[in-house]
Amino acid sequence: MNYRTLGRTGLRVSEIGFGGWAIGGPFEIHGRPIGWGPVDDRQSKTAIQRALESGVNFFDTADIYGLGHSEMLLGETLRDHRPSVVIASKVGNVKLPDGSIRKDFSGTHVVRSCEASLRRLQTDYLDLYQLHNPLLRVLWNSGAGEALEKLQTEGKIRHYGVSISHPSEGIEIMNRGFGVTLQVLFNVFNQKAAERLFGLAAKSGYGMIARVPLASALLTGKIQSPDFHPQDVRNNFLTRRRLSDVAPKVERYVQLCRIHHAKPVFVALGFILAHPVVSTTIPGAKTAEQVQENVSASGVPLPLSLLRSLQDEFRGYNFYLRYGIRV
Repeated sequence: MNYRTLGRTGLRVSEIGFGGWAIGGPFEIHGRPIGWGPVDDRQSKTAIQRALESGVNFFDTADIYGLGHSEMLLGETLRDHRPSVVIASKVGNVKLPDGSIRKDFSGTHVVRSCEASLRRLQTDYLDLYQLHNPLLRVLWNSGAGEALEKLQTEGKIRHYGVSISHPSEGIEIMNRGFGVTLQVLFNVFNQKAAERLFGLAAKSGYGMIARVPLASALLTGKIQSPDFHPQDVRNNFLTRRRLSDVAPKVERYVQLCRIHHAKPVFVALGFILAHPVVSTTIPGAKTAEQVQENVSASGVPLPLSLLRSLQDEFRGYNFYLRYGIRV
């Protein structure tokens, strides 16, 4: 496993991290699935353990994943390894009694939620605490910044940052000097972050975390139809029409992988790691086998010809942005 420095935090993180959304298990908001379908907690813990054994030290989760279940599983599995791992969580989503969800970045909520996350994660500090996809016009008047500074002063968090939905948000955040990291959607089919955001991040020392690296499994080449489990969040955005739109792109992507005798997952992750400003990427995994496939991309650079082909063919596509999909 290769390691990179997470911006000016100074934290050394595995370039392949562990995304904790999937292990949270199924949960719903007003009857709509927000998880990734059924999970086996024993398999999830085995996956986390395999990640540790493979050199993964960066674990990313959120209080909304399984309504705390992801944090709980990570806490149970990582508690005896706490000094050697970097734990990041996120805050800002609240499920209400009527089954709906709302964003809350008030100072009171940020502090209260941090303390709850610490209990579930069985630790007395978070290495990184991130605001979970806020609307910036709301964020600047929310009191979240003051709350994060307070938590940092108290030693409950070491650093803080923001998970964003669009690269333009990251540019505004960096221009204001808020936090020290950004978590951004970036993959072969969504390269917009490389246009301006990455360059500014390199200059300003922001740590970059690339999420959705496999484009919700589109880049595995295995999705042929929208026949997802009823409790799978992809029912909400990978509709038949959208899959029809992306199908020729997936076919061409798989063809390029075959030409270079490389597995699609390896290529997808290797593409992200070819950008040195990216400190880590966080593919999700439910099983040890998925973890093993993910970590195989570390330390093996893509052929330059393949990298250039992926940039030339898909640079302007931006699948998620064209449909306004926020994940």
